[in-house]
Amino acid sequence: MDLLDDEFNLRLLRYLVSGEGVDVNISAVSRLLDVHRATSKRRISLLLDNGILDPPRYPFLNITTQYPLLVLVKADLPRTKQVNDFIRDDSHIFAEFTCMEGPYNTLLLEFFKDLESYHSWREQIVREEKLPSREWRAPADVAIFSNKLTFKYHPECFMDTLKKEFDKKGHLEFAGTRLDESSFKLMSSLIQGDCIRTNHSELGRRLGSDRKTVDRRINALFDQGIIGRPSCSLPNLFIPPDYNLVVSMIEVRAKRRNIREYILKDPNVSWALETSTGRYNFLIFTAFRSIEDFFNWGEKLVNFYPDCVGAVSNIFLSPKMIRSIAPQKLYLGWIERHLWEVKSKGRR
Repeated sequence: MDLLDDEFNLRLLRYLVSGEGVDVNISAVSRLLDVHRATSKRRISLLLDNGILDPPRYPFLNITTQYPLLVLVKADLPRTKQVNDFIRDDSHIFAEFTCMEGPYNTLLLEFFKDLESYHSWREQIVREEKLPSREWRAPADVAIFSNKLTFKYHPECFMDTLKKEFDKKGHLEFAGTRLDESSFKLMSSLIQGDCIRTNHSELGRRLGSDRKTVDRRINALFDQGIIGRPSCSLPNLFIPPDYNLVVSMIEVRAKRRNIREYILKDPNVSWALETSTGRYNFLIFTAFRSIEDFFNWGEKLVNFYPDCVGAVSNIFLSPKMIRSIAPQKLYLGWIERHLWEVKSKGRR
């Protein structure tokens, strides 16, 4: 039986990806930093209350199996409450950015099961008038990719870059908050999933079960690769605070395998997919402190593999252009829909 066709597992998964019953272990932090519990609490609050890290949750790794279709949309959308509410609430929209690309002012990342469900979703939007009529807007520019062709998804990769920056400066500053050595050490540990605990007894009470059952079910979900280790993540998931995001489509003409390995090891690439979109065969997401850093990175790639890289199409997104990156909305939307389907089957 598929673990995700079980009602108990789905209800448990809903808690885990929401972060219910998951928290930072203050005692473990005290041991890590060799400080008093009160100091540990202040260090934790510094990171969580200032928007440097999100509270700990379990990542839903299986979401790309459930939603293998990735859609990148450049759209011309008015900034009305109706449109903003729609984008905020719709659980297929993974991320929203402001952009300045020809007639377009919005870049959306959307996840779907297949082309049929994507087209049904679009038709429903029109039918329910969730967006203004297309008659008064530029036609959307849509590019479709397969999540099954993802060869790198490593949001934690930036810790290597941040560590080098910290070692150079002796501190880091995010959104006006300065991190000293202890705070940066704690940040690194929480992103790696250290000092995080799960309250199996609390989850058991919420689910009307016992802690041993909860522990066994969590282990089963983990062993099947449905969830990962609980951890704190960056608020924008694969973009450190104050960093610029660059979405690039790259034409690799030669040494494709070598360049793929190069990207896998690169600490600035958090997400990479193979594709066949026009002349392009790689889609990658990178993040840098400055646009100059990105261009230096690009020059290094081209010089390392001369005559191997052809056309490159970039979308540059500053921190102020990032409106929303909401993986939990995506996770919970799928869980709620599938939970309804499982319950409906049980009633037949």
